[in-house]
Amino acid sequence: MAAINEKCRLAGLFLLVLCLIGFMLSCGSSLKEQKNESPMSPVSSFQSAGSIKNSDRSDSRYYDFEDVKIPNELKLDEKKSNVYKSPEVKSGFLKLDGYVEVKSLLNFFKTNMVKDGWKLKADFKRPPQIILLFEKKDKRSLFFIEDATMNTHVEIWMIPTRD
Repeated sequence: MAAINEKCRLAGLFLLVLCLIGFMLSCGSSLKEQKNESPMSPVSSFQSAGSIKNSDRSDSRYYDFEDVKIPNELKLDEKKSNVYKSPEVKSGFLKLDGYVEVKSLLNFFKTNMVKDGWKLKADFKRPPQIILLFEKKDKRSLFFIEDATMNTHVEIWMIPTRD
């Protein structure tokens, strides 16, 4: 008799947990919809592809940094990115992920950053990470590229300087 009560109690607890998970999931999607409608949403603070200037390549775009071209295979993680904007300066970092061959990605960034007026100052290889340092008048940009098992992680930092 005690074993049956214990099984009933566990089954009831399992159903309660399932109901709570279902409730939380439905509330989460409702909150997400409301968030996207809000004009102050953090998502709206990131500039979408092509909103800064048109890319001469259809397979790339610009996000918040108008002189840093990003290949379309990399997707912006808006929740983990943070960009500070003022009339005088724009700084912060973008976190991106995607399945891109690292060698191809390095070539892409080195080529396009030079086209956008940047100078490559350093290229560090510290497995599994590669770090690129670019410089331009009044700012520097650091790229942290990490090749993971099924993904490539990229962080792009924009740092103002007082040259």
